[in-house]
Amino acid sequence: MLEQVEGLAEPASPEHQLDLATVYRRHGAEVSRWVKRLWGRSDAEDVLHEVFLVVQRRLGEFRHRSSIKTWLYAITIRVVSHRRRKERLRRLLFLQVAPALDVQQAPVETPLGGALKQQAARIVYAVLDELSERDRTLLILFEIEGMPVSQIMDVLAISEDNVWVSLHRARARFRKIYSRRFGREREE
Repeated sequence: MLEQVEGLAEPASPEHQLDLATVYRRHGAEVSRWVKRLWGRSDAEDVLHEVFLVVQRRLGEFRHRSSIKTWLYAITIRVVSHRRRKERLRRLLFLQVAPALDVQQAPVETPLGGALKQQAARIVYAVLDELSERDRTLLILFEIEGMPVSQIMDVLAISEDNVWVSLHRARARFRKIYSRRFGREREE
C-alpha cells in the first residue's frame, strides 16, 4: 500500500517530464511574443535567448504548483525588467540616446495604415516607459496580452483585489502621462 501512495506522489505523466526542447517547442512562440511586447523594441531576440537560458538553468526547480505558462511569464517579466533597468543605467552612465522604438508590425494593407500603427505603438511604449516597472507590466499583461486576472495574480503574486486596484491606478497614471506628453485626452 505504501508503494502505491509513494507512486502517486510523483506522477510520471509526460507533462511532468519537461526538458528545454519540449518547453521551447510548445511555448517558444508565445514567450517570443511576450518578450517583444514587454521589451517594446525590435531587438528582442537577445532578450528571448536570455529568457530561455534562465529556463534551462531553472527547469529542474519547476514544481508544477502553477502552470508552465505562468512560470514562463514570471521568468520573462523578471528578465525583461532586469534588462530594462540595465539599459536605463547604461544610458545614464554613458549618456547614450536609446535607439528609436521600432516595433515590428505584421504587413498591413496600406503604407498609411502601417505608419499609423507604428506611431501609435511608439506613443504607447513612450508612455509605458515612464511608468514604474510594476505598472508597465500590469498594463501589458492585462491590456495588451489580454491575460486573465487569475493568471496575473499568479504571475505577480498578488491578490485579485490588489490586481484590480493596481490596474485602476496604473491606468490613471498612464492617462496622466499621456495627457502631459501628447496633449489632451480623447473624450470617449
